[in-house]
Amino acid sequence: MRFFLFIALISLGLALNGCDSMPARVRERFEPAQPKNKVFNADARAVFAAAQAALKAIDFQVTRAGFAQGIVAGISRIESGESFGKGRQFALDARIRSIEPAQTEVAVVLREQEESASFSGATDIPLREHALYEAYFSALDRALHEKSAAPDSNASGSR
Repeated sequence: MRFFLFIALISLGLALNGCDSMPARVRERFEPAQPKNKVFNADARAVFAAAQAALKAIDFQVTRAGFAQGIVAGISRIESGESFGKGRQFALDARIRSIEPAQTEVAVVLREQEESASFSGATDIPLREHALYEAYFSALDRALHEKSAAPDSNASGSR
């Protein structure tokens, strides 16, 4: 009985110790991808409108937008693969949150979705790094600047 208790304690110690010594690359595969965050100097309503325009600018289709929830979501076109029945697309989810009256934080998660005839089912993998993060934030920044630079249509004096 004492021998089994000793083996159980050694096994538990090795199991708990192994988590810290696991290589970072292996550990990252099991941890959820953290959203990429950026703060913009604009109110939430302006950022919400620019977030939708930014999706269109990077050739995504807006699939969901709710100001009250602070959510903007979109998907890219389906890219067909080399083999029949294989396709890939990207899905982008943005959470918009007002920090101060003139500051808004945007948190973005990009997922790659792939389906293949040889694999029954589809994958939905959150991406840690991808050029689309920077492309989206740049498009969002441009959309905000264009909106703030555009003259107010009511102030032009036309009736």
